[in-house]
Amino acid sequence: MALSIPARHPARGGAVSLLQGSARQRGATITRAGGRPAATGQMTDTNIAPVRLFRPTLSQLGLNLAVASYIMAALNTGFWQRLADILGDSPARMALFALAIFALTVLTLEFFGPGRLQKPVAAALILIAAAANHFEQSFGVLIDREMVRNVFETTVTESRHLVTPAAAGTIVLTGVLPAALVFWPRIDRVSRWHHLWRWPLGVALSFAVLAGGLFADFKTFSAVLRERKELMASYQPGATIGALARYGKQQFAAEAAVLHPVGPDARPGPHLAGAEKPVLLVLFVGETLRAQNFGLNGYARDTTPELARREVINFPDVGACGTSTAVSLPCMFSPLAQAGYSRDRFLSQENLLDVLARAGFAVRWVDNNTGDQKIATRTGWDRVDATLDPEACAVECTDRVFLPLIERTLDTITQDTVLVLHMIGNHGPAYFLRYPQDQAVFTPDCRTAEFAKCEVAGIVNAYDNAVLETDRVLARTIDMLAASDKADAAMVFLSDHGESLGEGGLYLHAAPLFMAPETQTRVPMVMWLGEGFRRTMGLDAACLGDKARAPASHDNLFHSILGLLDVTTTARDPALDLTDGCRIQRAS
Repeated sequence: MALSIPARHPARGGAVSLLQGSARQRGATITRAGGRPAATGQMTDTNIAPVRLFRPTLSQLGLNLAVASYIMAALNTGFWQRLADILGDSPARMALFALAIFALTVLTLEFFGPGRLQKPVAAALILIAAAANHFEQSFGVLIDREMVRNVFETTVTESRHLVTPAAAGTIVLTGVLPAALVFWPRIDRVSRWHHLWRWPLGVALSFAVLAGGLFADFKTFSAVLRERKELMASYQPGATIGALARYGKQQFAAEAAVLHPVGPDARPGPHLAGAEKPVLLVLFVGETLRAQNFGLNGYARDTTPELARREVINFPDVGACGTSTAVSLPCMFSPLAQAGYSRDRFLSQENLLDVLARAGFAVRWVDNNTGDQKIATRTGWDRVDATLDPEACAVECTDRVFLPLIERTLDTITQDTVLVLHMIGNHGPAYFLRYPQDQAVFTPDCRTAEFAKCEVAGIVNAYDNAVLETDRVLARTIDMLAASDKADAAMVFLSDHGESLGEGGLYLHAAPLFMAPETQTRVPMVMWLGEGFRRTMGLDAACLGDKARAPASHDNLFHSILGLLDVTTTARDPALDLTDGCRIQRAS
């Protein structure tokens, strides 16, 4: 018996026949009686194959070789430049070493990307290498553990000056798009059982080629690796992966650190104890100001005209503990000298602020930069309040925002106080934001964070204008402290590290210390002592001036501040105290 099923007209959106429905599901078509094609909107009996995007098929090793080739050829510009500089006179040695490092790249892909992890790992390594290569080529920076720390501990404001449209475009073209292409080819996957021996075999073969290349001339290559550390520090993605691993290890160790006291015997000395007024020290921690561009140090340009007109003690030969804030700032507040400093040791013991607080000082840290770097963990810290000076904070707060804070502190002081002010100073690359545009003395000044758009002279002009702004802030601070009758006041300024301004193709800072130029490791230091402070503390300014001519370093800060403020403690090392021998003993 035939079964007929009624159908409604398609135009009225009704039901279609079961036969038509099942045919659609099968991708089939229906014709009218006599083989004539159906009307428009109805099915035909012609099978239409879906359009598919062509996808090549590669083996797992084939994809790894392709990715490694791209990374080495396109994303290791600095590595090739340094390799040519070191081994360029011996093409055979250069080829052998290059083969070994190519094998290291394949080894990294094989080891971290077995099976289905291969494509995500390969894409991630391309992105890492692309970003590192861009910043090395743009600023000459190398990615080490402290650079990784800078990345993780930076602020949004600071990072947006580095992630410019040009930087984003370069990273998209060299990193994001190639990383996306990794997912295009099909991979001829082997069975799970096959993979149990294929993965370790791939790792072993890659390692064998690496070892074979290096041992082919081990004497030469071992010397290169030992003495020219910048070569492998520029290899990507290896250098960045290693830096990330070392940073993670250090962070994990820091969480388990046990705090040890420093200076538990700290107490006011006879001069401090006998002070008739509260004692105030304003300690400016400068940012990225190098000694070479500081007018008081003999720079060809007068970048410190205001300080030159005030009775300050200048220290022209001061060495920094590191080349980045994350290293230098904790180091200078620590009792550890540079030779014995490590972040682990710093985090496991108290620092200068703890000792000062124990001696009875009210300690306050106010920040216009990237934070206290865990120095004020126990004493507390605050960021600048933009409402103190809205004009100074019209775009980003310049260091003038500190002036109302100093004035307020002088008006309300009732206790011995140390006010630590962490400046934005000469933080790059946006030097032009560190000073009011209408007070730019050196022109034309580079008014962008993209150095590629500026001449070196314009970059230096902007940097020097920022030095002038620091000079104005320090001079205005001195004037306020000198005019106040509510405290015996002093001021110390010390920069955390220097800056490269294009010398040798380097810009900014944070170069590994073993290869850092002097422009990143020499910093300015200035001391001003009010008349009341000198009298109360029994300090001989002429003696301090004589001492200032000798070399000094960040190692001196911890001990010299304790000496300056007459804090008695066994934690103070007289050999590192710049005030030692310059105090007139109070009559008993």
